[in-house]
Amino acid sequence: MKYECFCRIPGRTGIFKLIYENGIIKLLKPVKAGNVSDNDINWLTAGLFDIQVNGMNGHFLSSDGLSIKKVLEVDKELEKRGVLFWCPTICTQKSEIVAKNLKILSKIIEQKIAQGIFGIHMEGHYISSLEGYRGVHSPKYIKDPVLKEFDYWQEAAGGNIRLFSLAPERNGAINFIKKLRNQGVKVGLAHHAAKHELILEAVASGADLASHLINGCTPLIHRQHNVIWSQLSIDEMWASFIADGHHVPYYTLRAAIKAKGINRSILISDLFYLSGLPEGEYISESNKMKVVLKDEGLWIKDKDMLCGAVKTLNQDVEYIVKYCNFSIEDALIMASINPARYFGIEDKMMIYPGRKGPLVIFLWKNNNLKVTKILK
Repeated sequence: MKYECFCRIPGRTGIFKLIYENGIIKLLKPVKAGNVSDNDINWLTAGLFDIQVNGMNGHFLSSDGLSIKKVLEVDKELEKRGVLFWCPTICTQKSEIVAKNLKILSKIIEQKIAQGIFGIHMEGHYISSLEGYRGVHSPKYIKDPVLKEFDYWQEAAGGNIRLFSLAPERNGAINFIKKLRNQGVKVGLAHHAAKHELILEAVASGADLASHLINGCTPLIHRQHNVIWSQLSIDEMWASFIADGHHVPYYTLRAAIKAKGINRSILISDLFYLSGLPEGEYISESNKMKVVLKDEGLWIKDKDMLCGAVKTLNQDVEYIVKYCNFSIEDALIMASINPARYFGIEDKMMIYPGRKGPLVIFLWKNNNLKVTKILK
């Protein structure tokens, strides 16, 4: 198969002529911009990288009924949308079910039968139990960090837990953060009510990500002393953002990303397992609540409270360009290169002659992002 196009590359200067043939980039040559129409230019990427995916198309990754087949279906659906790297996210659940699902994911990773899975993200087990801060996570399984439990989970995962999001104010959390970082596991702060001094201590201990910043806290907070301002103010912290238009208003999202800086911001979907299903009412498997899927959002029935995200990462990229006044290049960087940089695998996003697929060609036209071609 031979494919040719003119393209831009996020983070690179100029326009390129691409020739891709037999699974490899045969030619990647700069061309004069004046010789190429804007309508002929695509964006060449190594694919989007979503570090927080809870499930899709009815397949809940924290469900007791998880199977290899279901995970592979999620992987395939994400690939269709240009997401070639992702982190399956296991949230609050019985410890034994968590371990069982981690074994399933470990088998998939070790056998390389879902090339898109980079590593596993754990979130919800050791977060705040306070109303509002815990979001819709089931309080039944929330507790203080247990070192032996993590060892149990990491063994089940075959060492593939790469990110753990927790609340730093839980008893033993600071020592837990130190332990994980010394084992090469990244630590994010999420669903927490920690004071600024404790957040600084958590960062000094190795935490370096504010997971889905702005979300995961009570609606009523002090206008000056709160977890949002605190984490935005710490330059060395990365921050991930849900850019679906429901979790964070467009003006707040723009201000937060501008404050944190594009180079330290990561777009995520935080995709809930009902994403991809028809609009209507459902019983959430994660918390047994009645939820309503409508208008590309998910709410607890009869309450003005979000229950999860249903827009995929490519839709989030489209959203922040259309409504938050960021360039499509910056949006693609925050959804692909930055998460790779965060995990120290930015070389996987490099585009060069001789590079093998898969690669994704996106077309940005009329404020719409379209997957033109997946090059394999």
